[in-house]
Amino acid sequence: MNGKLKGGALAAALAASLVLGGCATGKVKVNTAVPRSSMEKYRTVAITVVNDVGPVCPDSVGPCIQSAAIRQLQVKFPSVFADVRTAPTGADDELLVEVHITKYKKGSRLARAMLIGLGSSKIATTLVFIDSSSKGSITSGRLALTWAMGGVIGASKGIEDLVDSAGAKIANAIVEQRTGRAATRGRP
Repeated sequence: MNGKLKGGALAAALAASLVLGGCATGKVKVNTAVPRSSMEKYRTVAITVVNDVGPVCPDSVGPCIQSAAIRQLQVKFPSVFADVRTAPTGADDELLVEVHITKYKKGSRLARAMLIGLGSSKIATTLVFIDSSSKGSITSGRLALTWAMGGVIGASKGIEDLVDSAGAKIANAIVEQRTGRAATRGRP
């Protein structure tokens, strides 16, 4: 009877680990908040992505982060910037945001399915907010996302989802810096 109970508890724990999941959470932590008055002059934004981790990070990741950030700005916050660009022009009213990929780990869906914490996916970035015309740094921030949940839900998401989430969170941080308040859908 005691062995049967242990076996049942083990089976229940295994079943629970296959169903349990979670999400990657994280927010851009900006080092120095910039007064809104100094950010109001920026009518356009250019977002560039730099791979600082080398060949461990596939060439497709940078453009995916850039695309996700631009899409978030254009769809959810269309009134914050008159134009959103992929390359800076050096205009007086342009904010340049350099996104530096500082950590990248693809992870393994199969390993996450087997046990929480195994095969985790990770991405970390540093954001540098720059005045495009003077090339002077305004502020910087960091974002780190990890997907480590186990089970079916843990295996259902991959590094692609983290990359897309990173782009959206970066866009939210840009909006927060530009407007001086937390980004909420559709509110400039």
